Amino acid sequence: MKQQMEHMKKRLQELTSLAAVSGYEDPVIRYVTEQLKTTGEDIQVDALGNVTVQMNKIEGREPYRVMIFAHMDELGLVVNKIEDSGFLRVERLGGIPEKSLAGQTVMAEASGKSWNGIIGTKAHHVTPSEEKYRVLPVNEVFADFGFRSREEAEEAGFEVGMPIMYARQYFDNGSRVFSNALDNRVGCLALLELADRVKGRDLPCELYLVFSVQEEFNLRGVLPAVRRINPHLAITLDITIATDTPDLKSKGDIALGGGPSIGMYTFHGRGTLGGLIPNPKLVKHIKQAAASRHIPLQPAVFMGILTDASFSQLENDGLPIVDLGYPARYTHAPVESVDLDDVSKLIELLEQLVHTFDGSVDFSRG
Repeated sequence: MKQQMEHMKKRLQELTSLAAVSGYEDPVIRYVTEQLKTTGEDIQVDALGNVTVQMNKIEGREPYRVMIFAHMDELGLVVNKIEDSGFLRVERLGGIPEKSLAGQTVMAEASGKSWNGIIGTKAHHVTPSEEKYRVLPVNEVFADFGFRSREEAEEAGFEVGMPIMYARQYFDNGSRVFSNALDNRVGCLALLELADRVKGRDLPCELYLVFSVQEEFNLRGVLPAVRRINPHLAITLDITIATDTPDLKSKGDIALGGGPSIGMYTFHGRGTLGGLIPNPKLVKHIKQAAASRHIPLQPAVFMGILTDASFSQLENDGLPIVDLGYPARYTHAPVESVDLDDVSKLIELLEQLVHTFDGSVDFSRG
């Protein structure tokens, strides 16, 4: 068990060290395709960058197709202007919280190297009292990479449209991990570990593991993969919000170390009008599978959180779909936190579930 935990930590640290905001997922694409080579299965990368690995192929009958997916991208910023002074103006790429930006260390990749910088913040000594408790909107902040002029920044390879990410950080305390981009590199970790476990196994379904793109941007990057696979059911893997910190105790009873989560309701009403009310029969089936293995399952209900499931459920003829995940603290902040014990139980549950998806369970409505 200890050896397995250390293996997961190493893999997760490798995943979170990769800078890959929405639309620029190539480092993670290369990493997962390299890791999946040992499965000996069919691996495809589509035009958007979605990585699909088919874990087994069923011959002689119509296969029951199951898709499990997690997004590779992270949120960040994009340069929208280079000042004559060399400072960079930025726009949000995904739901990056402005309250986390002031004085934050950031990074960018240009001309084949990594650059470190910060989001500038007004010196405390000269900040007027009326500004001390104000969060600056993104259009008022700037990034400082130490350039003395626009020409110097451009010579270094910086340009309008390039992404900027949170600086890379990783540390742990036993099974508790703290890092950037745990949303959703932990989901990618779970898929890779699941691929290792079911490799070469006789499964009753055709299993498709998909590492998706652009979730943090518009939640729709995975749709070409859903259309191509046309699964009979699907499971998304992503964070759920841990409510065990002092500021969130009234929001729910989801704790790090309490086991994987199952999304019972998500909705985002500020223009997106997206979300998921999962298929009730699929939820019941998953709860029974978890109980059979004595895996605790934490139900989650949240406004303001979305996953790749929001629009995937509407593809083709519609499909039964559910969010499974892992509790995470400090979501979308520069450093997030998870408990890998929860992730281990999530992987165990997924391994159990794929052996039950043989097409005999009726998930139809009515």
